[in-house]
Order: sequence, then C-alpha cells, then structure tokens
Amino acid sequence: MTKTSTFLIHNLWWLVPLAVVLLFWQHTAPILLMMVFAYLGRVILNPVISILEKWTDRKWSVVIVMVLLIICLAILSSSLFPLIGKQITAFQSSLSTETLTKFLAKLTLVLESILPAFIFNLFNDVMGQLDSAFSEIWASGLSHIKTFIGGAGSVAFALGSAFLSFLIIIVFMIVFLLEGQNFSSAFLHAVPGEHYGTAKRMLEKTSNQIHVYIRGQLIAATSVAVTSIIGLYIIQLITGISIPYTILIGISAGLFNLIPFIGPVMGMIPAVIFYLITDQTIPIHILYVFLIIGVFAIVQLIDNLVVSPYIVGGSVGLHPMLVIILVLLGASAGGIMGMLFAVPIAAILKVVLSELSSSVEKK
Repeated sequence: MTKTSTFLIHNLWWLVPLAVVLLFWQHTAPILLMMVFAYLGRVILNPVISILEKWTDRKWSVVIVMVLLIICLAILSSSLFPLIGKQITAFQSSLSTETLTKFLAKLTLVLESILPAFIFNLFNDVMGQLDSAFSEIWASGLSHIKTFIGGAGSVAFALGSAFLSFLIIIVFMIVFLLEGQNFSSAFLHAVPGEHYGTAKRMLEKTSNQIHVYIRGQLIAATSVAVTSIIGLYIIQLITGISIPYTILIGISAGLFNLIPFIGPVMGMIPAVIFYLITDQTIPIHILYVFLIIGVFAIVQLIDNLVVSPYIVGGSVGLHPMLVIILVLLGASAGGIMGMLFAVPIAAILKVVLSELSSSVEKK
C-alpha cells in the first residue's frame, strides 16, 4: 500500500466531511456559522468552567454554567432584545436617499457658522460638483447596510426559526465544552509520528493565542458598547439634544471596535449623522457635534488605557502596518466578516509558519 493510500485511509474521518461541506456549501454555511458562534461561546465560558471544576466535575460545571447562561438570556429576551429589535426596525425605515439631503443641509448649516466665508463658498462649490457622486456612494452604502441587516436575519432563521437556531448553538456549545479536548486528541492521533510534536505545539500555541485574542476583543467590545451608550445618554440628559437609536449606536460602536484601527471611527460616525438628521428642539450647533466626538474619544481612551492593556493582554504579535493591510484585504475579500477574521487567521498562519521553520532548522 502506498503512502498516499495510507494517508487517505487514516484521514477519511475529516476528508469526507470536508468534501461534503465544500460540495454542499450553500446548505452547510449557516451550520458552520452556528458552530463558529458555539466555539466563541466555548472560548468565553471555558475559564468559568475551569474555576468551577475545582469544586465539582466538568459535566456538572458545564450544566451549572449553561443553566445560568440560559436564565440570563431569558431575562435579556424579555427586556433588552425587544428594545434593540424596535430600534433596528425604526433604523431600517429611516434609511432612504432623503436622509442624505437632510444630512447635507444640516452639515452646511453647521459649517457656515464656523468656516470663513471664502472656505465655505469653496465647500459649497465642491459639494455642488460632487452631488451626484455623493448620491451614488450614499445609495451604495444604504444597499450594503440593508443587505447586512437582512443577512444577519437570514442567519438567525437559517434552520427555520431563531429559537431552533439558538437551541442548536447551545447544543454545539455543550459538545465543544465537554468534548473539545477529545477533538484535539483525535486530530493529533491522525498526524504521523515524526510530526506529532510539531503539530501538538502548533495546536497549543494557536489555541492559546486565539483564545486570549477572542476573549480580550469581546471584553473590549462590550466595554466600548456600554461606555458609548452611557456617554450618549449623559450628553442627551445634560444638553437636551436628541440622538435616536442610542442603544443600537453603542452596540454598533462595540462591534466596530473589533476591527483594528478603522473600527473606532466607524462607531462614531453614525452618532454624528443621526444627531444632524434628527429634528432637534435645541438648534443644531457645532459644539454638540464636538461633544459627541468627545464621548467617543473618552470611550477610546478608557479602552486603550484601561481595558486593552490590563484585560485584553498581549496582541497577536503582528506589526501595526501589517494589521492595517490585513484589515483592508479582509474588507475587499469578505466585507465586515473578512475584516473581523483577517487578523486571527494571520496570527494562526504566523504560528504555523514559525513552528514549521523551527522544525526544519532542528533537522
């Protein structure tokens, strides 16, 4: 029997499922996405379960944590989730080409009050020449946003209903929590003996690095979302201005913060735009725009000086310039999802290449 035949026979357990996934990608993609969410849940919950294991076995630790998780989600589903759902519905209905006209009119008003006359006239001339280009960009942006929101809804209902999808994710999460180590062992047993040590080091290093990265990023995103919402509500309370969809803007800021460098700015822009296009009881003023920008600047200071250094911990060890390039490539290849996964994938490849290089040098 040739080496190739032996390899195929010993690796049928993962080659056959991989072939099925690729052949029926349209049907398997939603299931894989649910498995990704379940794996993220494992990454987040595993440290808690490890602590509980000091007093009881792993099975009971998983049961306790999952019961508490379901109770928390049940409480949120009766309070926070309906509010977010209403804001998303209202947000979708407000997306139109008329919004651009209103935004440009308010922006012109603000700039007229702060710019010298000759610069303001120059701005007006440029805006007049680029009017059709702005309309095309705005229409394209609206189309992408609506497609993204629709895509998120189709994922939730991929297998018939959001409730069924939630149950499947919970089942996957329980399996990952209970059998995660066995999956790693099964993979390592399929590796030929001479490469076993290298494969084990790769798996351990990539696993540890990605787990730390994911946990840190999710904690940072939650921190940014909460502090953004609190900051925007404080501004509205003190000044009397109105910023609609505050909770949705805060959550968006947290999610955008997962994208290195570009995310923080993308989180701030919607707040400024919605302030300008909303009918205000207090006249629009540049001071309030600066206050909104100031809130997000303070949020980023808290994230960069407190959360990231002490909670997120070490980075993935990639040069900042490379990270920017990876994010842009990810955006080009896979949109928002590409931007989110570009850096972790690059970190995995870095560990793999580093271990392969080390093993070659030892030989």
